Amino acid sequence: MTSNIISSEKQAFFEKQGYLIMPSMFDEDRCRLMRAIAEEELHQKAPPLEYEVDVNYPGAPINQGSAGAGTARRILQAVSRHPQVRAVATDSKMCAVIKALLKSENGLMLSQNHHNCIMTKDYRFSSDTLWHQDIRYWSFLQDNLISAWIALGPEHGFNGGLKVLPGSHLKTYSLDCFDTDLFFRTDLEKNEKILRGELQVTLNPGDVFLFHSRLLHSANRNRSNETKLSFVFTYHDKANAPLEGSRSAKLPSIEVG
Repeated sequence: MTSNIISSEKQAFFEKQGYLIMPSMFDEDRCRLMRAIAEEELHQKAPPLEYEVDVNYPGAPINQGSAGAGTARRILQAVSRHPQVRAVATDSKMCAVIKALLKSENGLMLSQNHHNCIMTKDYRFSSDTLWHQDIRYWSFLQDNLISAWIALGPEHGFNGGLKVLPGSHLKTYSLDCFDTDLFFRTDLEKNEKILRGELQVTLNPGDVFLFHSRLLHSANRNRSNETKLSFVFTYHDKANAPLEGSRSAKLPSIEVG
């Protein structure tokens, strides 16, 4: 099923490492348009939004009276904001790759409840995102989902690009490895040894970073002189439904392939 869409080597890499970079999935003109839309949405700040002050991550403004309290972190419900954003999230080529990686035979679904955002890292008031697995905050029949991180500009360590722990999606970690907010603890010796295998992800504009919902990942704050912008969307097989009554089922998923 996957041979005409993605090579067996890339499929095997994803299954072993838990991530895959699809370079230049979107061309320069498309990236320029997407970035312009993202910048306009960031300027308008129409709800729903998540602000840096809301998350209380390291480096974030402490309270509403702090400098940078009005800094957006995520512009939510992105596919409902602009038809061009929806077109990106439902791009047939990208969705075909994701469907192949999931080995989906029932139809590919786009979650409206998880990610579905314009992700920002302001160069003045961004924060550190600690190590975590997305699936620990989600509720589905199975833990097999894929997120697509679409770079609208260069992404690297200095501006808060993603870091991942390759292969961590295949591991089982005991509850004591995580704190009460479900972040992977860095104060435990056993976790410190695990995190020595971290990988800094580097992306160019138009690259798509696909990663498994169990993959441990993090990101430092943006120390450059330009705000970093990305689109992030999450996908699941149609048979892998969100659990009824959970946050994952609040809005219906959209069939995209």
